[in-house]
Amino acid sequence: MYVGPEKFRKLENIDFDASELLTFLESKKERLDVYHRHVAVVSCHVNEKNHFPFYLNFAITPSGEKIVGLSISQPMSCTPAIYKLNEISKKEEFIKLFSTIAHLSNEQINCQCGIMKLPLKTRFIAVAGNEEFLKKEMFSEKVFGTESFSFAKRVDDRVLEFLEKYKDGHYKICRTIINDEGINFFVVDKKISDEFRPLYSEVISLLRKKYNLSPAKYYPISERIVGSFTLDFETIFSSAPFERVDRLLEEYENIKRDVSKYF
Repeated sequence: MYVGPEKFRKLENIDFDASELLTFLESKKERLDVYHRHVAVVSCHVNEKNHFPFYLNFAITPSGEKIVGLSISQPMSCTPAIYKLNEISKKEEFIKLFSTIAHLSNEQINCQCGIMKLPLKTRFIAVAGNEEFLKKEMFSEKVFGTESFSFAKRVDDRVLEFLEKYKDGHYKICRTIINDEGINFFVVDKKISDEFRPLYSEVISLLRKKYNLSPAKYYPISERIVGSFTLDFETIFSSAPFERVDRLLEEYENIKRDVSKYF
């Protein structure tokens, strides 16, 4: 079974040796509450995220059902793994499989392995695997109002293009980072001097409150930022996702232009 945009349908043809992961799961069986609700996951990503913005995950259930999926965030960054497997003997196999999806050299790919409880706390943009398992998980997510594997049902070509462009990208004078909480904007205004940075940071803060936006929770970028704000994740499905951002940035530029007259 495959769910997601056509671009990543090749996921349904991926198979992997799960023997090591099953052995890892079974070794922790007596310590895991509700054992059948746990999976062993290998998550692969590239060091330079702008080269390929998603995470490829290989998972196996205690019953042997395999799942392969691309997620927005690294599952273990959303929820720490209950147990980790630091040395993966099949690591090169997983790296090779990821390189075929991301079209990157093996040297750029890192892998992490751990045992996690379902549902995984990240949205999947594409997922393939055992049909009975996926249908059951997606139904469960619908009942409990969560969204992990089932998010892939909503990812069409337009949404995928949006995610690829802004997952770790730019919009006007902002750096953009998309995670499972929302679309984070970091204002990087290189035209202002350090002397006036605190002043314009306050301007961004006031505008953020005016447009009822929350500040970004973390700053995963190296540039010196003036301020930040976050759009709700559901914004990506609207016809004009950055409408409030445009108004905020336009007002910021107008205020900056007026203030600059006095310096």
